[in-house]
Amino acid sequence: MADVEKIFVILDPNTMEQHSLIMAESIARDFNAQQAKAVALHVYCCIDEKSIGAEPEQIRSDTQKSVGDWIERLVAPTRSLGLTVDTEVEILQDWRKAIVAAVARQNCVLAIKGMSQHPTLMRLFRDTSDWQLLRDSACPVYLVKTLPTRQVRKVLAAIKHRTENQVYTEANELILDTARGISDHLGAELHVVTAYEDNFSYPDRQRFADRCGLPRNQVRADMGSPHEVIATAAKKVDADLVVIARVGKPGTKRDIGHTAERVIDALDTNLLVLPMTEPA
Repeated sequence: MADVEKIFVILDPNTMEQHSLIMAESIARDFNAQQAKAVALHVYCCIDEKSIGAEPEQIRSDTQKSVGDWIERLVAPTRSLGLTVDTEVEILQDWRKAIVAAVARQNCVLAIKGMSQHPTLMRLFRDTSDWQLLRDSACPVYLVKTLPTRQVRKVLAAIKHRTENQVYTEANELILDTARGISDHLGAELHVVTAYEDNFSYPDRQRFADRCGLPRNQVRADMGSPHEVIATAAKKVDADLVVIARVGKPGTKRDIGHTAERVIDALDTNLLVLPMTEPA
């Protein structure tokens, strides 16, 4: 199994529509058709312990079995496509942390999750599963917000305008390389956006386009906060996928990047977040 890469698929036990699984199927089939290494799916579901209460061990066992049986029925069509699938069910109180720990155990190349809709105030005052995953996952995270069967026609890469810190320079390169690779592979049109603070920091658009290796009409530079600029650009270019980086600070409780944190609810499209960490 050394030549098999894993995609981690996070199921939502509260809905019948598992967009994360459909997206993972599409990515895995496409990857297997193009690459030397095979891709397998690890399908995971964590049940909130509080939802079943302090019940006897038999009740917990029955719950875990019933959820496991549901997942097996769910992945049967996936296996019929020729994909390798293994499944995992846990019942834990802190299910958000459990998801992150499970992703780390599987050493996956990508984690896919349906994007949860939460009011902004909820995100401000308590962790959501999206934030927890973005903040603590060491692998890229794909948040699915639109229909997973929607064709990717336009990819929007969001990079930082000024990169005095080396980690942001590296993040920009990673974002551009990843977004360009996805665009080339899918035959999609690549767009790039950056935000600037004021008129004194307005980037030269032609130099910016040259830096990205794109025509001028496929790059945007808008003044404003990064998450608002990214969301506005995604709507204007009708992007199907937005690619950003999460630059975290090691050793802090909230090491999720500010832009990644705020852009979750601002976007109406799918989001791929690439993890980066500032040197200690």
